[in-house]
Amino acid sequence: MLHYRVLPFVDPELIFINISHLPGLIFLDSSQDHSHYGRYSFIMLNPLKKYLTLNDNQCIYDNLIKWQKIIEANQTQYDETLPPFTGGLAGYFSYDLSKQLERIPDFKSVNFVDQDINNYIPNHVNDYYLGVYNQVVAFDHQAQLCYLMVTEVPDYDYVDYKDNNHKNHNDHQHIDYLKQLEELNNYYNQAKNNQVKPVQADLINSINMKSNFSKQKYMAVVKQAQEYILNGDVFELNLSQRFGGKVSKNYPFDLLYRKLRKINGAPFSAYLNLDELKIMSASPERFLSIRGRHIEARPIKGTCRRSDDPVQDHKLADSLQRSAKDRAENIMIVDLMRNDLAKICAPKSVKVSQLCAVESFTNIHHLVSVIEGDLKSENSIFDIIPACFPGGSITGAPKVRAMQIIEELEGGAQRGVYCGSIGYFGFNGNVDLSIAIRTLVGNNDELSFNVGGAITLCSDAELEYDETLLKGQKLIEALL
Repeated sequence: MLHYRVLPFVDPELIFINISHLPGLIFLDSSQDHSHYGRYSFIMLNPLKKYLTLNDNQCIYDNLIKWQKIIEANQTQYDETLPPFTGGLAGYFSYDLSKQLERIPDFKSVNFVDQDINNYIPNHVNDYYLGVYNQVVAFDHQAQLCYLMVTEVPDYDYVDYKDNNHKNHNDHQHIDYLKQLEELNNYYNQAKNNQVKPVQADLINSINMKSNFSKQKYMAVVKQAQEYILNGDVFELNLSQRFGGKVSKNYPFDLLYRKLRKINGAPFSAYLNLDELKIMSASPERFLSIRGRHIEARPIKGTCRRSDDPVQDHKLADSLQRSAKDRAENIMIVDLMRNDLAKICAPKSVKVSQLCAVESFTNIHHLVSVIEGDLKSENSIFDIIPACFPGGSITGAPKVRAMQIIEELEGGAQRGVYCGSIGYFGFNGNVDLSIAIRTLVGNNDELSFNVGGAITLCSDAELEYDETLLKGQKLIEALL
């Protein structure tokens, strides 16, 4: 059962300001208007249960089954008059979860990695975190409405998925759902009469960020990637470099995120407060969404800078759309995503509804394609993880061989949250996951981000290096 109130719109940042400190808080933030897929923002808080990797023996497949059981036990009908997410599971999957899904051996070579710099870069986060959230504030930017929602959840923890009678009810009968709704209402009332004040720059200390690649070494790895392409191992490969630095113990990650969303608004921005781990994303890319069993993927491949001059900006976008190299990058990933979706979609339902369209963001134009399909009746919403994760736009093609080469060329350094996914799985069967690019990660006293791009046989090593800096431009700006 869902308890909810529909109220006049308030800026989600005003509520976020007051509760960003709460452990387990997730802010899925459409901080830039991008048609239908940037319509809603969500704040979810006070998770009833947290699932995360605790040791190397914890298998993702066991939890995929548990999570599906939770969705089934608390299943609600999708009501199109309400926001697409009213409660469910939310969090992130790290890129390195791929080693549980595919045969990707650990590669500890450091031929191209500066060890002294790499020591300053966090190299481990949990493979995944999903919390069970029944308290949600949703913001409809189009209709200018705010929804306060609390879902009654009889079951949110399956101790043993093989024994459906063995359930831990977690004293759910003692949860005061109406009190939870009043709590959300109090946060709303605190926010509605306030105004967003600019973040004081002097409250965010600048950080000395260093890459784990020098320019020369990055260019050398690009050329090595092209050797693999020449040898027929892959058609294209996504290669990244990671910047990292030290931060003070009480560094204001919430203020950093507010600054980032201001200067680099994106339809799939996010802030996750997961104890020592803080995730601040300004992602422009959807990985997968599900609405009523219909799946959509929106891979990005192809990038160029923007111009302040409207005429020049239009020329740059037009040039990108006509670029043979960028279109080839995109089309190869479209073929990969069609193959991945075909594993779980009904026969003949997978189609490409948009190919290499230009979408414009704060400082970058991208080529974006759309692949759609209908989930088979026998497949659950969590089957998208083993079938499609990680997204092909951040690996290369063929995917598994590309990931094996990435492991080698990036020196065995874990990507962590970068190139993983952030989003939700709703009790109503809806799913929305981003690709975690343009993402800052705070881990204890360290801060890092990765930037990368697709390498093909036509790539110029220096231009590829420059493209990574272009993608990281707004992240660096937020840190200054």
